[in-house]
Order: sequence, then structure tokens, then C-alpha cells
Amino acid sequence: MSNRQAAGIKETLTSLTIAFMMAFVFRGFVIEGFIIPTGSMAPTLLGQHVRFVSPHSGYDWPTNPWDTAGPGMQGLPLSRQGAGDNPPLGPTDPMTGLQIDPQRDRRLAAGDRVFVLKYLPGVHRPSRWDVVVFKYPGDHQNFIKRLVGLPGEQVVMVDGDIFYREYIPGVTSSIGPHAWREAGWRIARKPERTQRTMFQPVFDSRYLPVRPEPAFRAPISPDDAGSWSGMQEGRVWTYTGSGHTALRWNDRRPITDYYPYNQASHTRNRSTGEPLTGPFTRSDDPSVRGMPPYPVSDLSLRISVEPTDTPVAVTPTVEARGFVFQGVVDPIAGTATVRMRPENGSEPWTELDSASFDGLRPGRVTEIEFWHVDQALWLFVDGRLVCGGKERGAYSLSPAQRAEAALTLSFDELVEHDRQRTDGAARPGVSGPGVLARPELYRRPALGWEFAGGPVRVHRVRVERDIFYQPMPTVTGRPTRGAHYDNFPTLTGDQFFMLGDNSPASEDSRLWVDGSLDPWVQELIDPTPGTVHRDLIVGKAFIVYFPAPLDGGPLLAPDIGRVRWIW
Repeated sequence: MSNRQAAGIKETLTSLTIAFMMAFVFRGFVIEGFIIPTGSMAPTLLGQHVRFVSPHSGYDWPTNPWDTAGPGMQGLPLSRQGAGDNPPLGPTDPMTGLQIDPQRDRRLAAGDRVFVLKYLPGVHRPSRWDVVVFKYPGDHQNFIKRLVGLPGEQVVMVDGDIFYREYIPGVTSSIGPHAWREAGWRIARKPERTQRTMFQPVFDSRYLPVRPEPAFRAPISPDDAGSWSGMQEGRVWTYTGSGHTALRWNDRRPITDYYPYNQASHTRNRSTGEPLTGPFTRSDDPSVRGMPPYPVSDLSLRISVEPTDTPVAVTPTVEARGFVFQGVVDPIAGTATVRMRPENGSEPWTELDSASFDGLRPGRVTEIEFWHVDQALWLFVDGRLVCGGKERGAYSLSPAQRAEAALTLSFDELVEHDRQRTDGAARPGVSGPGVLARPELYRRPALGWEFAGGPVRVHRVRVERDIFYQPMPTVTGRPTRGAHYDNFPTLTGDQFFMLGDNSPASEDSRLWVDGSLDPWVQELIDPTPGTVHRDLIVGKAFIVYFPAPLDGGPLLAPDIGRVRWIW
């Protein structure tokens, strides 16, 4: 071998060694790939799932694996079960509420694969609403959740939203009803991109039945049905009158935190809360919570409007928590406004924000989007924020005020209820799940759109709801951590609070009980259950680079259309 050949081989081996070393360093300190195993972050991020397309409407959505739907099949993926073991899968179309004929031998899709950017001290640190990979303090498995509580904060969940304040030793209380009445609480409002990611679809008029279905009834009704057409069978709804009219959400479909993804594991009727029976009901399984759904009042109302003769004013409205919230788009006055007032109408409107507006002209389709979310009003026209938002559209309620507004009892009555034993005598503290965990006591929202000015065509109506962090009791029957005034965390300088987007099916900081910590973690890192220490955090998930390929096929082909950034 010549000296030149030997030098070439040496240079090649050196280059390969350096490349491998750099790859290991990059993986260890910069970016690492992970696969999502479960549906605790669904549908934001998908674990193993089955995807359906409704024959009634064409709507496409994922459900959980259904692989534990029958006895003797726990943990067996559908693709590995024998044909005689596969249960028939008969989900409900989330848009129409119509049942789909049972199907067998559906293939199971694997979870999303994501890249995680490591947190580097002094360069990149965790922020609220990050989607974070961390080592579970119980057994060191990789968990992925959304970060909602930061070091040095107290964190509570009321009516599905996050409140926080800085903890000042000797000044701020850490337990008791008075703590929720004290000053300093702020609601955690999400950035626009994050909020759009976290909205969950409730209804979309694009997905009406393609053929007339006697069992289908639209969840939206007009005030004057004789002047409207197309609402049962068409994608365009037409109003031919000339006066004031309105479309209103009816009682056929309450707006709750029901997840179509969880169809295989819920044990209650999605609308009535009544117990279900059938092959997929496993209420004896402690991993399945038989809680009825909670009403959700943080909503997005979207509508595309085409005036036909004259300019038309449009007013989307949400009635919730004892208030009426409106976004007013008035082309005649040339203004766009967000406002609120008590629902009894005894007080004048409080205008939170307004701006000049020129639009909604005949022959042009304009999309109007109104949000009532995180105690703030947002009004968009054709995707552009015209007034309101996190600061200009905000209103303020403390945790105690929010609990009183969201439930049918006053805060004092809620406290009194928790303090009474069944024999009527007073008791210290709360030994049960607490009254805040009772869905039947929450007020249901109402919503609709009002129109004034003349005939109009509506091309698309869409309703979405925000993530609702459930106050479900822990397996010990105690109140959920963070969702009760006698059980909310005060985070130290290195602790974080993590929650899953799929709240009914997420084992997260709310539910980790005493004794669940690994002894090594408890002794050497942090002995506090329900929190994640800084040393256990891996990094922030920022992109789905290989979305949910189908398992069992000849190739692992990703669905390129679902490659996406994570917000």
C-alpha cells in the first residue's frame, strides 16, 4: 500500500470519526428525535391511532387505538390481533353525530415523530405553553406535555383555564378559599398561534351530510326559519328577508370538552352524560374515567358572509359566566367593536376595544372570526385581528370570581358545600373530590350570530372550543391538584407544572399522587409529587417531521401533508 493510499484511508476514518462524534454531541446537546406513544396530547400530537373518514360528511379524524376495547386484548395492537379477535369499530361522525357502520381489520397508525430542541442554560429556557419532553418522575419514561406553570408561581385551574401568581413567602397564602380571593392572580393567555393549535372543532357546516339523513338535525337554528334555506342539506345558507335575523346554537348538541379522539374510552353519552353500555364500555377499568363532559365557554365562532343587496352588520355573540360577549362588525357605521355586559341587561355595554372598519360589501365573501377565550375577546376579519386581543380585549376575574361565574353556586356556597359532611356537621379541609369537580353544576354557554341590513348568504359556519383542563378527582378521590383551593401547587425555583392537551385522557401534574415518585428522584432531585424538576426536562418539541405512518404496510410512508410546526 502506498503512503498516499494510507493517508487517504486515515483521513477518511478521521472524518467519519469526527462526523460520528459531532452527531452524538448534536443529539446529546442540541436536537433529538422522539416518537409519541400515547394520545395524551391528541389531537395536537398523535400517539397510536386509527383514522376514519365519515361516509356521511367526508370528515377525517383520528381516534385512540381501540386496542383495549374488549376483554383479553389489552396492549395488543390491532395489526397483530387475529381476525377473530378484532372488535368491530363503529365510531360516531363528530360533525353530524351520525353512526358509522362497524368496520373490522382497521390498520393501526403509529405515533407522530417529533424533533426536540434541548434547553441550554443561558441560551434557551422553558416558557409557558411550550410542548415539553421530560423524564417522568415516577419511572423515568419520556413524557410529553404542555408546560403551564413556571418556577416561583402558584398555579390553579378554574373552569378549564390556568391562573397564576408570583409566590411571596409570608405574604401570599398557599391553601384555603381566601387564597383564591387574594390579589395578584392573572389568567394565562395563549399567543395567537398557540391558541389556534389548541382549538378543538365542534361543528363545521362544510361537513353536513352529503345525502339527506332523517336522523341528522343541524345544531344551529334560525330565529325565522321561513326566511332561511339550505341549512339541512346545503353548503350555502341563504337569508332572503330584509330585517333583523339571527342564527343560534340550539340544545341538540351541548358544547362540552368531549374529544372525538377518545370515543373508545369514554363511558358517558357525549351529550347527556348518561352511562353507556356496549362492547367498548370499560367503566371497571381504573384507567378510564367515567366523568360526564364539562361545558366549555372559551369558544371561537367563525362565519363567512356574503351580502347580496346592501351592506350587512354581523354580530357574533357568546353568552357565558353571567355575561354577554359580542363582536360587532358594522359596515354602515364603519366600526368593529368587542364589548360585554351582564346577561340580565341591567347595565350598559362595556366597550373593550374598537377600530374603524370598511367591508362586508355586496357580492364579496368576508370571513369573520370572534373569540371568547382566556378572559379576552378577539375579532378577526379575513384572518386579520381588527380589534381586541390578549391586552386590548381583556377582562379580569380572580379565581374565586371565575368559579362563581362559571358555576350555579356562589363561591361561599361552594366552600360551604365542601365543608359539610353528609350528616350536616362541619369538617376541616376537603376529603372528597370537591364540588368544583361536578360537571352538572357548570353553566352551559349559548352562542349565535345576529344580522342586520338585508339579504345575506352564509358560506361557512364553524364553532371550535378551547382546551379545558379537567378538575377530575385523583384515583384516591382527592381533589385534583391545581383545581381546588385546598390543593394547588406552589412551585419552587426549579419546578414546573405540566398538563396534557387531551385532558380527560392525560396522566399529568394534576393526578400524580403521593408515593408515585421513584425513590432515586425523591432522594436526589425533588420529593414533591405533581411537579417536574428542571433536571428532568429534556427540551421543547418544535416540529412533527415524520407524521404517523401506517403500521403493517410495506413501507413506513409518512403523511407529508401533516408535517407541521408545534406551537
